[in-house]
Amino acid sequence: MKKKKGSLENFKFVIVAVILVTAVLLYFNHLGNNSSKRKEKATKTEMQELETYDFISNYPKTPRDVVKMHCRFFKLFYGEGVSDDDLVILNQQLRYLYAQELIQINSENDNLVNLKKNITRMKEEGYNYLVYELPEASQVQYYTRDGREMAALEVTLTLDTSDSKAYMYVVYVLVKENENWKIYAWGAPNMSNQSIEN
Repeated sequence: MKKKKGSLENFKFVIVAVILVTAVLLYFNHLGNNSSKRKEKATKTEMQELETYDFISNYPKTPRDVVKMHCRFFKLFYGEGVSDDDLVILNQQLRYLYAQELIQINSENDNLVNLKKNITRMKEEGYNYLVYELPEASQVQYYTRDGREMAALEVTLTLDTSDSKAYMYVVYVLVKENENWKIYAWGAPNMSNQSIEN
C-alpha cells in the first residue's frame, strides 16, 4: 500500500509541475504577443494620424511645430518603414509643410522618386532613424530677408548603425506664407559617427 501511495503522490507532483510549466510558458507567450501587437498598433496609429492629418484646419503654429511634424514623417519613412501605397499618401501630406518655392521646383512625382531613393540608400548603408531632438523655442532664430519673415533652427537626429550611433545635424529654414510657417529649405551641414555606450 505504501508503494502505491508514494507512486500516486509522485504522479500527482509530475502532473502539477507540468501544469505549472505550461501556465508559465503560456503567460510569457501572451506577454510577447501583446508587446508585438502594441508596437504594431502604435506604428499604425502614427501612420494613420499622419495620413489623415488635417493641415488646412489644424496647421502647426510655430516653426518648431512645423519642423516637429516634418521629423515625424521622416522618422516613419526611415525608422519604421512604409509601403509604397502609404508613401504616396504621406508624400502628398508632407507637401503641405513646404513653401511655394520648394513645391514649384519639386513636383510631387519628383519628391516621391527622391524619397524612395533616399529610403533605399539609408537602408543599404545600414542606417535606422531612432529619434529626433528639437531645440528649445527660445533657440529658434527669427529674421527678415527681402521683406519676408524667416526662421531657422537646428535639429539633432540619432541614427542607429551596425556598430554605433550616428548623429546628424539638420538645419531648417522656414518662411512665413499667409500666416503659416512653411519649410523653405533644410540640409545637414555635418554628420559625426560617435560610438556611445549602451
